[in-house]
Amino acid sequence: MRFRYPLLIIFMMGFLLAPTRVTAAPQADVSADSATLEFPNTVTFSATLEADAPIVDVTLEYGNDQLTCGEVTAKAFPDFTPGTSTDVSWTWDMRQSGSLPPGATIWWRWRYVDESGSEYLSETQSVTWLDNVHDWQTLSESDIRLHYYGMSAEAANNMLASGIEGLRRNREQAGMTPDIPVDIFVYPNYEDMRDAILYEPQWTGGLAYSDFSIIIMGISGDANWDQDTIIHELTHILVGRNAFTCVGFIPTWLNEGLAVYSEGELDGSMKTQLDLAIRDDTLFPLRTLGGSFSEIPEKALLSYAQSYGVVKFMLETYGQEKMDQLLRDLSDAKPIDAALIERYGLDTDGLDTAWRESVGLAPLVVAQATAMPTPTHVPTFVPISGVPLAVTPTPYAIPTSSFSETESPEVRSGPPILLTVALLCFCLMLLLIVGVIVLGVVLRRGNTKGGDHV
Repeated sequence: MRFRYPLLIIFMMGFLLAPTRVTAAPQADVSADSATLEFPNTVTFSATLEADAPIVDVTLEYGNDQLTCGEVTAKAFPDFTPGTSTDVSWTWDMRQSGSLPPGATIWWRWRYVDESGSEYLSETQSVTWLDNVHDWQTLSESDIRLHYYGMSAEAANNMLASGIEGLRRNREQAGMTPDIPVDIFVYPNYEDMRDAILYEPQWTGGLAYSDFSIIIMGISGDANWDQDTIIHELTHILVGRNAFTCVGFIPTWLNEGLAVYSEGELDGSMKTQLDLAIRDDTLFPLRTLGGSFSEIPEKALLSYAQSYGVVKFMLETYGQEKMDQLLRDLSDAKPIDAALIERYGLDTDGLDTAWRESVGLAPLVVAQATAMPTPTHVPTFVPISGVPLAVTPTPYAIPTSSFSETESPEVRSGPPILLTVALLCFCLMLLLIVGVIVLGVVLRRGNTKGGDHV
């Protein structure tokens, strides 16, 4: 009797571990599986699907490779003619969904079901979202892949060297390293670059997409400017990936300050703006630089210069390790004030005070902020009259979902309330006037008829 339960357990384990019969999904029979690019507007997926019984349901699953908070798969349901063999096609229109950056990887697969209930899944295919008009060349070293055309190999090598230098500076200054290689697409002019993207301002000179680890930029004609731009935008990529968070945000002053600091000495125009603001005590409260910067050139320059000054103070006073820890805290979704207090013993206002004192200014007395600002990211400016304005944050992720031709989003809005009330009063007044006129006519006729009987 003492062996009854052990034997029962062994019997049950043997039953659970015994091999079971698993029915494998049927092998998908897919041919002519392709993606046709009409860059930068559309990509059309098409294929011929076959099954043992008539196909009754077809789904296209697609997406792109980028850093996200979870695995996302978009689905489309193309029209098709049921049969054991059917041709399918569906177009992803970037003009409706928003554009992907040049160089992004698009993947897709077909899932379909036949009349018997058998489900088929094709192998995943991929394509690079990039025009095939230009003769792209590629240089690679370390974690940098530089893609270019229309420029000399010597100039391309100089830009690649700038990217490698940018990696070194960010590693030594802030402890930031890339988790995947960074792709830099260099266009020989700004016009070509703008033709490759949708819905960006005409003054755009470069963009950094940290979620894709992609930089695109045009050539300005100033070699030093272009090389500094690579380092600047590369820093945005590293900040965006090292401090990636789905809940919190990275204040713009920190993102931009690190990017400008990585370029080296402060640009002359920015230094002049910063020196004047320190002399006149007209610096911005640091907390107000957590969101978007002004589009007024003078204020923008001061915002970048002041961000540089604060980050320089943090790195040279407290060291690289604390900056590395701060970025990790932000990646863990800690609010900026909580992260600053834990690593530096100061919140945003306290850091502002400490930096102001380091440049000989008294603490700034400001009203208590009621809410943290939300950053509004804008692309990099084209240099204007040689003044470098091209130091701005990384844009947010590009949408990956799409609309069908009959599902284009609509923006609905009603008339203003005051206009509605005014129209209503006018209508009531008009009805009242008409009523008075009708009543007068009726009474007059009544009086006329009464006189005939006298």
